[in-house]
Amino acid sequence: MPELMTKQEAWRCMRIAALFAVLVLVLMPASGQDAARILAPGSTLSDSLGPTATATSYVFDAALGSAATIRVDSANGQALGLLLSDASGNVIAGAFDEAGSGSVAIDGAVLATGGRYFVVVYLAPGSEATDSNFDIALGISAPEDAEAPESQTGDSAATAPSQVLIAAGIEVRLTWSGAVDMNLQVRDPSGQTLYWDSRATNNGGVFGFDANGLCQVLSPSPEETATWQPGFLPTGSYEVLIFYRESCESSAGSIPFAAEVTVDNTLAGTISGVLSPPQQGQNSVYVARFEVDSEGGATVSAGGVYPDSSLTRLPTGFDIATNVPLAINRDSPVTGAISNEAPFQTFSFAGTAGEVISVSMQAVGPNLDTLLQIVDESGSVVGVNDDTEGTTDSLIGNARLLSSGSFTIIATRYGKELGGTEGQFQLTLGGLASDAPAELTTLDLPSGDIEVTLVWGTNADLQLLVRDPIGGSVFDDIPFGSSGGILQEVGNVNCIPAASGAPVSYIYWPPGRMRPGTYEVEVWYQNACSELPPPVDFTLAIAVGGETIALERQFPLVNQRFVTNFTVLPDGRASAGDGGFIDGGSALIPYRAAALDAPEIAAGEAVTGTISPSNTFDVYNFQGAAGETVTIRMSAAAQVLDTSLFLISPSGIEIAANDDGDPALLGTSGFATDSIISGIALTENGPYTIVATRYAAQFGGTIGNYSLTLEKN
Repeated sequence: MPELMTKQEAWRCMRIAALFAVLVLVLMPASGQDAARILAPGSTLSDSLGPTATATSYVFDAALGSAATIRVDSANGQALGLLLSDASGNVIAGAFDEAGSGSVAIDGAVLATGGRYFVVVYLAPGSEATDSNFDIALGISAPEDAEAPESQTGDSAATAPSQVLIAAGIEVRLTWSGAVDMNLQVRDPSGQTLYWDSRATNNGGVFGFDANGLCQVLSPSPEETATWQPGFLPTGSYEVLIFYRESCESSAGSIPFAAEVTVDNTLAGTISGVLSPPQQGQNSVYVARFEVDSEGGATVSAGGVYPDSSLTRLPTGFDIATNVPLAINRDSPVTGAISNEAPFQTFSFAGTAGEVISVSMQAVGPNLDTLLQIVDESGSVVGVNDDTEGTTDSLIGNARLLSSGSFTIIATRYGKELGGTEGQFQLTLGGLASDAPAELTTLDLPSGDIEVTLVWGTNADLQLLVRDPIGGSVFDDIPFGSSGGILQEVGNVNCIPAASGAPVSYIYWPPGRMRPGTYEVEVWYQNACSELPPPVDFTLAIAVGGETIALERQFPLVNQRFVTNFTVLPDGRASAGDGGFIDGGSALIPYRAAALDAPEIAAGEAVTGTISPSNTFDVYNFQGAAGETVTIRMSAAAQVLDTSLFLISPSGIEIAANDDGDPALLGTSGFATDSIISGIALTENGPYTIVATRYAAQFGGTIGNYSLTLEKN
């Protein structure tokens, strides 16, 4: 993901990772180094730790692509920990002496950039803080001597981009019209970026004025420019990103834009498109690129809109049926390369339901912004990550597989075929990450006749609710249902991170407590729990009698509700119903054909009907006149049915809706889940349509008889 947004990682730092971060920040040496703190390859330093000094740090310098081996030996067998990080404090590798052998090592850690690295030695968590002398030794394998991981491409070595003399420089000029804050961002082939908060690069790049920035000063003709001054400039792929930040006026909607790319005073092409206002917690972005060749010529490629939900879209050209991925072994890194000609590569592994895996993708160069996806045998995306730990590398960490079979890892880049970043990468498939807390490794969910599991990977608060066939619900506020349902795990409730680190919500019916009938399942994205939340994707698994009958992977926006249902027969057989997001109102219900010959209902008349799995809604018509006021009531015969009402005007517009009516209007005989559309003034003459249904309509699970009345004033 581009640097323009500060994104929260899909997998939150675990407790030990947090300890690592604290050690890096506290112990990272200053720029003026003590000679005793500098590690030299092939040499050994002696040092000590104790009750008053429980950690110490060192530095060393290494070249791009080197492999570092660090070993610490304690003189008295003290259990020590070891941490390796880059100059920005990003953790590369860590280990601690779990066995209490007195030795701990990091072997062959590949260094993705050239420059300074930091090492921290600390007393292992839980060990007694006694005086301990130790020796620390560093070994460095030069890039040409290091054993190369298995490569899918064989000739994908990372190289710095070449340069070409461009007498008139390069300019990307974005223009648009309207009271909208849009942002231009350009990433060059060397990995440097120009945008409003990164205004210069070391190769002559300069960013101009931030037009309409934060809607503070509006320009009648807004434009933004990213310019590289005349001189030797990088050849290769430049990525162009255009963001629709916010509307500065309520009337501003979708906005057309144009970005002209000029190279050596020649217009190479124009990137044009239309962007819509961003939805809450999401980016609205257009991705494109242009390439500068060794002669100084340039080619502009067509781009496209790339919302955050596109992270889960499979790359164009990928087909699970015809793809032949390279097999990858656990804990055996492989390398590959992403380019404009080959924007993704694939790797396969066999997985077992319940297994926890981690997949990391690290860019080696020159400007690659990685993106990882995991796809199951059906072609569904079951794992995705763009950025991790404040970098543009990717990590799907501590992901629990919900099915057994063959899985495909798609190694690609931000923007996939639309993107413009290129370079070599290293990919590693492993098991449970070493920095995961013990709670995750011992997570043991109880078995039941019915098991509903919700897992996701961010700090967002998602609520899981299951409603049983007699109308009782199990969720945060009611953890024990009258029919036997139990809320065993609840992840990130009230924005409090789950104790296990990876959020899991789990509702089950113990053996012998399963009741036949239709169950309703709802996932509600209640709170993003951050100002700039990353995209949320969740996996919902429903199992009955030990057999998984539904597996849903969905990507909600804040406050959206996903609803599905399943039915258990008296003999224990079960089947899943349809599922979907329910924020579309009556537009989600296929009532229009039924409305053509629906029965007429007269004022003061009561009609009855039944909502069932095979009849999820009924339609009624009545003649209305402008100026009339109508009230429509829908009452369930038993509380099992959760009614819902919609009123459609003669012109086909939904003018009123109600799920749970006002108790004061329902009266003492009604249920809290009955519906009422009260005192609606009609504005048209002609036939009006009433849609009588249940909560979540075809996606819901409640059934039963109802009565419907129409009143006119």
